[in-house]
Amino acid sequence: MKKSDLKIIKGGISPDINTLRKDFVSAYATDTRLMGVLAVYARWNIVKPSHISPEEPDQLHQFFYIDCEETGLETYTSHPGTDVVGIEVTEQALVGGLGAKRIELNERSLRGLLCHWRRFNEKNNLPLPGNYPEYGFILEPETVLTAQEKHSLMQELCSELVSDYQIINYFLMRCFGRDYEGARFLTASEEGTDKFPLDLYDSYVRATFCKNVIDVEKRYSDGSISYLCESLVEMNGKYETIISKVVVREHKVIGFEHCSGFKVSEAEAAMMLAKPEFMTVCEVMLSEEDMEKNLGEFTIGLNTVMSKHENGRLFMAFKESNSHVNNRIFMLSNDVKGVYFLSDYGQLIVTAYSLSDIRMLEATLAASPLSPYLVPTAKYEFHEPLLFEFIQSDFEDFDDFLDFLQE
Repeated sequence: MKKSDLKIIKGGISPDINTLRKDFVSAYATDTRLMGVLAVYARWNIVKPSHISPEEPDQLHQFFYIDCEETGLETYTSHPGTDVVGIEVTEQALVGGLGAKRIELNERSLRGLLCHWRRFNEKNNLPLPGNYPEYGFILEPETVLTAQEKHSLMQELCSELVSDYQIINYFLMRCFGRDYEGARFLTASEEGTDKFPLDLYDSYVRATFCKNVIDVEKRYSDGSISYLCESLVEMNGKYETIISKVVVREHKVIGFEHCSGFKVSEAEAAMMLAKPEFMTVCEVMLSEEDMEKNLGEFTIGLNTVMSKHENGRLFMAFKESNSHVNNRIFMLSNDVKGVYFLSDYGQLIVTAYSLSDIRMLEATLAASPLSPYLVPTAKYEFHEPLLFEFIQSDFEDFDDFLDFLQE
């Protein structure tokens, strides 16, 4: 027998991970239920029989993304074993943009939560995420939480409510998103709202709650306050301003009316949403290959969420909480701390909507391992954002784009 004919055969049997028992270790969900989304993480120990090769994974890390408005249990991602980098990247992609606290779940709460949203998918004829055999053990047999368990879990998954502004912004957000379970949680009677309907804006499908301005209309002797709300809503590229009346007492909605509404043009909507943009432009002194190797410094190191564009990659840094909801004037985009855009042509453009935020982003970059390879070339302040216009243009260099606009 020739030496080249020899083959090494590993001992043990390669099992189907789906057939092995999993023991619960830990789980969490984000406290972003009132924002209309949830990210859920679960970790399990895989119980391997003695005849299974020790090289087979002994852990299973699972991530679920839930859209509480439209698509329900939407995505599933897993990492068998101990792929620390892969786990961090997935976690950052799902959780990094939510401005969330992580709420610890026990096994029953985890199973009950996911079963609840599986039922949502079934009720609305929505497909479940792929790779069901790997996560189906959580859903079978079905776990149904009691009314008290559901209420307690809902309280944990909703961020602390501290003002009428916050209540109203969340309430209208849930109503325009047709998420009546979320809206009902904010009313005085969670079991039902006999005094007023929640589906006043049921005709708005996949609508975006862009902006809301709240003003006090009247204060009543029983402590309740009625507010008039002017909301800018986008649906299918069309904008409307809608006036609603919301009555609040003791941080609970007790009245809700539609007053009026009118269409607005894209130009008018742009003016209503306009805000200044502070920008720093840098040249990147790294080869394309070296930059690819260091992309993790943007996502994990700078705590951002990445999206790909035709002429580069955009890394969005979000604020650590959803405190922007707790304001008289709410703007959906105010959860963004800043943006890094790394072009395919060697430019890094950093933008933010306030002077303090752009300075914070610059300081973060200066403290990162990327700092020695970045050469600042320009700083700007614009009355309205230009970065996304540049990204959608055919220009490779931002300075050329700016020259074109000035001409």
